[in-house]
Order: sequence, then C-alpha cells, then structure tokens
Amino acid sequence: MSMAPWVKTSVKIMGTGEKTIRYESFRNVCIIESRKRAIPHAGDRSGVWYHTSYFLIRPDGTEKEYQTLAAAKEAAEKES
Repeated sequence: MSMAPWVKTSVKIMGTGEKTIRYESFRNVCIIESRKRAIPHAGDRSGVWYHTSYFLIRPDGTEKEYQTLAAAKEAAEKES
C-alpha cells in the first residue's frame, strides 16, 4: 500500500519556541499535528528542553499520540 501525500497546511509558532504543524492528506479524513513543546528541566536547573509528539486527529475529535511522523502517517492510512 502506498502512502497518500501529506501537505503541511499550517504552522503556528509561539513566543516560547513551541510550534504546532498541521498536516492533511486529500485522500484521508484524519489530520496529523506535530506538537513541539517546552518541558521545564527537573530540579534546580533553569530553562527548558523541547519534545515533539505527533497526534493523529480523527474526524470525531479523538486523538492518539505517536513518537514519529511516520508512525502517525501509517496509522492514518490504516484508518482510511
């Protein structure tokens, strides 16, 4: 099975360095969002580190988190 092409449809960058990128496929009803979030360091250490997760968003609004964009795309293809 070949994967449908995914198009980056929006990018939102927050002042904290956090970023949300939305991907849509014209052959799939699901949407994928890449969410890069600032995570505070533990303990007394100042600053943050960034973690990116990929969320498959279904038409009913439910979401499932994946660790890679490839895994989210594969799950979306199985749902279509």
